[in-house]
Amino acid sequence: MMKRQVRWGADIGYSKPVKPLDAKVVEREHGLKGSLKDGELGFSRMITRKVAKKDARDGIPTSEAITEDQWSEREQQIAEKSEQVRRSLKTWMSATSAAVRNFISDLTPADIHPDHLQEAIKAEENEYRHYEVDDSTDAKAHHEATVIELESFKERYGNQLNKRTPDIKKNVEQTIAILIFVLIVEGCFNALLFKDAQSSGLLGGMMVAFGISAVNVLFGVTAGFVGLRNLNHPDMHMKVLGGIVAGLCVTCGLFVNFFVAHFRDAVEIALHNALAEGSLAGFSMFSIAPSAVIGDMFPNIFGLDSLVAIGLLLIGLTVFAIAIYEGYDRISDKFPGYGRVWRKERAAYEKRQQVRNGVRDDLSDFFSRSRLFFETQQNRHIAAKREIEKAVNLLETRRDIAVEIAARAGDQERSLKVAYRQAHRRERNANRERLGDQAPVPAYFDEIVTPNLPAFDYSKEREQAMAAIKRIEQNITALNITREWMEQHIQQVQKGLSSIEKRVGDHIQAIRDKRDGQDHARSA
Repeated sequence: MMKRQVRWGADIGYSKPVKPLDAKVVEREHGLKGSLKDGELGFSRMITRKVAKKDARDGIPTSEAITEDQWSEREQQIAEKSEQVRRSLKTWMSATSAAVRNFISDLTPADIHPDHLQEAIKAEENEYRHYEVDDSTDAKAHHEATVIELESFKERYGNQLNKRTPDIKKNVEQTIAILIFVLIVEGCFNALLFKDAQSSGLLGGMMVAFGISAVNVLFGVTAGFVGLRNLNHPDMHMKVLGGIVAGLCVTCGLFVNFFVAHFRDAVEIALHNALAEGSLAGFSMFSIAPSAVIGDMFPNIFGLDSLVAIGLLLIGLTVFAIAIYEGYDRISDKFPGYGRVWRKERAAYEKRQQVRNGVRDDLSDFFSRSRLFFETQQNRHIAAKREIEKAVNLLETRRDIAVEIAARAGDQERSLKVAYRQAHRRERNANRERLGDQAPVPAYFDEIVTPNLPAFDYSKEREQAMAAIKRIEQNITALNITREWMEQHIQQVQKGLSSIEKRVGDHIQAIRDKRDGQDHARSA
């Protein structure tokens, strides 16, 4: 009936489309062949008269009785042929009425009871909702736990958060890509600035530069993510720890950048001295002692003579500041843990909504197929009623045809008998002198029997059709009642499966009211 039929409707109504009656009752199979099919007996009136004259000349008397066995041979042949037509019509109509009865029986549906149908719909609906009790309950409990955790987190931070939502960093990959980009940019600039200070050229400068850039970015990210973010933590020991880490990392990052700048300045000076002395071939920047560079940094740490060293310092400090910002504000929320609990609550909410939407989608599909079932069944019940009426009309039509054929055959039978007896009487009168006493003429026409038409009583088929139509109408009423109930039931289900946004808000508000009540009780 449908691509995906509702199981509760498998045994209700019509499982297949209603087809019209195909009464394959052929007249040929019941002896109505050729001219007999139209009620033609096949006897010539002229030949019948000749036979009658011959019988009269032979002195064959006509019967004074009206029984068939006392008729002449020709009259008996005519009567037998006419009776054959009537019997064939009777069997043809009997077979047709049997086909109509079977057709009506096949189209008579079982009774549909609205109460039973409603229970069947609910039973199949519960199978679609079976996991709502488990999955939805678990999702609800998990979501409520995350809501409580989120509210507890907000309570710990007090007025720092207010109504602020966390800056959820969904694109952490973008932040990492930015850090790698600035690392590469600083490394390339450092490589260009170090390539003249060693014999290996640009490749050697890149190896040194990228190592320095990695250390610079690492100190910046650590200072922002681990240090500065923990200054927002409500626990004092975490604030102290964050301040210590931030101070150490910032100090180390500044020291590294100034050391690299002073080292490049020392390399520049040493490079000019080697060039003046003519010993540039044996020059190596690694021959400069780091302790000497550190000693020259103090007390004037900003005392740089080379423009290259100043450019190196500015580039390093810029990248260091970007790394601190990215670690503090871009990787996660500024308040440690806020983004985590917020994301956890959002994921639980989405899971709960997903479970509810899954149930809603399944039920929506189920109800759509249920609606289609009702529409299909109503159409098929109406079609069945129409086909039963057409079948009864077909039976009436064939009865009229059979009566007409039988009447035509009966008229021919009487006409042929009359022609035979008229010719027989005239011929006997003409040969009366020869036949002598054998020539008395009885009242021929009073002896001719008018054939009775076959009786076709179809009251049984009509009663069967009326009973089937009555049951179909009762089923249509039951389908309409059940469909109205189902539409109201669907509205109730959809209302129960509506968005949980309001429920979640009410739940959060209840938690807040409970917390405010506890705070008020403590203050009192």
